Formats: sequence, structure tokens, C-alpha cells
Amino acid sequence: MEVCNTRGSFSSYLYEIRFIILFYVIGDWASTVYALPRGIEYNPVPAMILENYGIYHLLLIKIGFIFLLFYVAPMIKTSAGRWALTKHIIEFVGIFVTVNNLMVVCYGNSLIQALGLV
Repeated sequence: MEVCNTRGSFSSYLYEIRFIILFYVIGDWASTVYALPRGIEYNPVPAMILENYGIYHLLLIKIGFIFLLFYVAPMIKTSAGRWALTKHIIEFVGIFVTVNNLMVVCYGNSLIQALGLV
């Protein structure tokens, strides 16, 4: 498998993933900060991070994910459409968890609880 040089500049990469940054990093983290006093974290991995290390370490891990994605992006981009699909999946997860957290803040009940998943 040949990986072409699609890395480009870091600023163009950040522009490409702006919705991931907006929803998955900032939206999820900020809404988690505001939702935690009104509920609990049901996802076991973030719950462990929050319990043992605190909210700012969760943000650092999300930022680390952005750097990891930058590193693997050239390999993902070797297949047509795979980069777009990857970005859209991460964006969807970010939107879903942000909306879920905002529902906890506004209504005291999450989307996951309303759907009966928890």
C-alpha cells in the first residue's frame, strides 16, 4: 500500500475537520462540563477518566485524538470516500453526544434515556 503525501499543512487539516472540532471536541466537552452536575457519565471510558483524572484530562485526550487523526489521515485518504465517511461518522458522534448532554442540561433527561437505552 502506497501512502501518498496528502498531509498538507496542519491549518488546512484543521479547516477540513472544523465540524469534528466544533462538535466532538468543543461541543461534547463543554456540554459534559455543564451536564455533569445534573447527571452522570454513562460511557465507562470517559467516566473512568473523569473520576480518576478530571474534566481537563478528557479535553486533552480529545485534543490528542485530533493529532492522532492528523497522523493517520494520509492512510485513510488513500481510498476514495473513506476520508469523508470517517469525518462524517466522527461529526455525527459529536453532534449526538452534544445533543444528548444538552438534553440533560435542559430537560434533566438524556436522549439515550428517552430512547430507553439506559
